[in-house]
Amino acid sequence: MANATQVRPVETTPPGPPGRRTARLPGVDGIRALAVTAVLVYHLSASWLPGGYLGVDVFFVISGYLITRLLVAERAGTGRISLRHFWLRRARRILPPLFPMLLATVVLTALVHRSALHQLRTEVLGALTYTSNWVQIAEHHSYFAKFGDPSVLQHLWSLAVEEQFYLIWPLVVVLILLRGRRRLALVAGLGAIGSAAAMAALFQPGGDPSRVYFGTDTHASGLLIGAVLAIAWPAASAAPGPWPRRRLAATATAAGLGAAGIGLGFWLLGQYSDATYRGGILAVSAATAVLIVGTGHGRTPVGALLALRPVRWLGARSYGLYLWHWPVLVLGDRIFAQRTVIVGAIEVSVAVLLAAGSYRFIERPVLTHGYRGALSRAWRSVQGRTSARRGGLITAAGATAALCVFAVVTLLHAPAAPVSGLDRQLAAAQLAAKQPPAVEPTPDAVAPSPSASPSPAGPPPGNQISALGDSVMLAASPALRHQLPGIQIDAKVSRAMQKGPGIISGWAHRGALRPVVLLGLGTNGPFPADMLEGIIGQLGPDRTLYLVNVYLPTRPWGGEVNHTLTKVASGHTNVHLIDWRSAAGAHQNLLWPDRIHPRPGAGADLYARTVVEAMSTPMRAAPPGRVQ
Repeated sequence: MANATQVRPVETTPPGPPGRRTARLPGVDGIRALAVTAVLVYHLSASWLPGGYLGVDVFFVISGYLITRLLVAERAGTGRISLRHFWLRRARRILPPLFPMLLATVVLTALVHRSALHQLRTEVLGALTYTSNWVQIAEHHSYFAKFGDPSVLQHLWSLAVEEQFYLIWPLVVVLILLRGRRRLALVAGLGAIGSAAAMAALFQPGGDPSRVYFGTDTHASGLLIGAVLAIAWPAASAAPGPWPRRRLAATATAAGLGAAGIGLGFWLLGQYSDATYRGGILAVSAATAVLIVGTGHGRTPVGALLALRPVRWLGARSYGLYLWHWPVLVLGDRIFAQRTVIVGAIEVSVAVLLAAGSYRFIERPVLTHGYRGALSRAWRSVQGRTSARRGGLITAAGATAALCVFAVVTLLHAPAAPVSGLDRQLAAAQLAAKQPPAVEPTPDAVAPSPSASPSPAGPPPGNQISALGDSVMLAASPALRHQLPGIQIDAKVSRAMQKGPGIISGWAHRGALRPVVLLGLGTNGPFPADMLEGIIGQLGPDRTLYLVNVYLPTRPWGGEVNHTLTKVASGHTNVHLIDWRSAAGAHQNLLWPDRIHPRPGAGADLYARTVVEAMSTPMRAAPPGRVQ
């Protein structure tokens, strides 16, 4: 999570060739405000609004609706569609606020996070060519991974999806509309269903869903649902005067159902949920279409709420807010090291101010007057000022030019990201994991037996233990192998709990699942309790499971993860909790500067010793809430 371009003021009369006037829909800006708020809340903390990233799909439906509505209206009013003017209008809306954001992001990254510049070079190229989503797919970026430094331009994936749609869809409209609007609606509807079906087919439960989330082919359903709505309900004119009661009731019902559907999606459809990618995103997109109809003219309670002036103010600036909020959050977290409530409030305030400035000084002038008109008016404004003010403006223009040169040179000569001590430690541990184990498991080691249960005399033999973990366990794996010879360890960087069920299932299928399982997952993000319960069900009552909790002082989900681990462990007699959080917190000098991973030597030994001591003296898990 988490990214849209979608947020633009509604056009009433399209620039370019004269066309049929389209009515302004007051609820659309309000829906934009709802969507961008959901995305912002999700990026602040996914636990606050698990499905907030679906605000992007709300934007997609709005974009597909408005774009198709304008194209159909132009065809009806003039008998033709000018692709040149269409693409010029898109450029006027998208490019002016994008360039300042890219410039500021490159400059600030060079100042506060220079090691990210090498990666940023590729991302800027993807942003300028509107291929960000495919660049991130090719480089295996994850939208949902919570650990590590996120891509500062990751949110531009949705801008790329929209721009690719803007390039292809008008051509389809020109060709198909000649055969009638019904044919065009059929093509759009089949396209939406096909895209949703491709997402469902390519989605792999338990894996990272970023490929199907980023892909234009798998994530175009919202745009095409918006297109279907534009053909079926263009709302070409707002009916004046009082409405019949039946019409008001039907519209109010549609608004309520649409808002409820979107709200349920935001609250229930988590980032790794199977339902999200197997119909959930399609359902939220359909609910958005219903909400657009229900709030079309602001005559319903929901429509009136979304048409309030502060809500519309935010909606009109939502494109700029979307562009700015993610770099502000990523770089702000880099500056402040830890996001507190105050830090989060500062970051949001800065993003809103930047969005407001972008709308006032860049977006509106270009939308109203075009590039040349906006520059001409700006120049006349400069000429009418005092010499001191003219000098200040000229200085500002020179400084901007200098920043552009600095950004270009910085990107061209960006150094490769330095290899940290932690990187070397993890690479060495990964290499060691490929070597044959010093002690091979005995043939009957994979069968659960009473002897596999730990006893006060010491931990179970290493060849009775299967360990599954993330980068924290990987960093400590040499020490674990030393203290528990023969232990089977599968630990990997960026692994989340969502990968656990599939890996354990594979072990069981191959007969490699041992009587004692050590599970160290949770560093990379929260997970639902029922997922962990499912893993316990996979293991069965005859195996013993040890859950290693997390020490994440710089990540907001640590408390949630530890609460889930503690709560689940307390409900099973064969599940025990290993308190790595307390051990690491008491010996922070043995951790790397990220305050999460143990250093080689004493730090890794501390992790292994904590595991061995817990296995040597089995204890009931602490009551829920004790370990945070």
